Amino acid sequence: MRLEWPVYVFTACVFLAFALGVQFLNLGTGAVVGLFILLTVAYAWVAWVMIKQKAVLELHAYEPCTSCGELTPSQGQHCMNCGTTLNE
Repeated sequence: MRLEWPVYVFTACVFLAFALGVQFLNLGTGAVVGLFILLTVAYAWVAWVMIKQKAVLELHAYEPCTSCGELTPSQGQHCMNCGTTLNE
């Protein structure tokens, strides 16, 4: 299950909430720090959930295609450029 778009939306909401809290609500220093800590904890929780659900993109090893020479992820079965079957 890919959770890419909800994370982007959540990140935008975190930054928007922090900006609104600082700019428009005239919060004191303690409230700004508290809001920052609250949003940081919420963001860390979302990251933890994504890692637990294995929805985070992993770094992949790349290998050159034997046909076209383009680099493609080594765990794939076909070249992303020309479609040649890999690891024949």
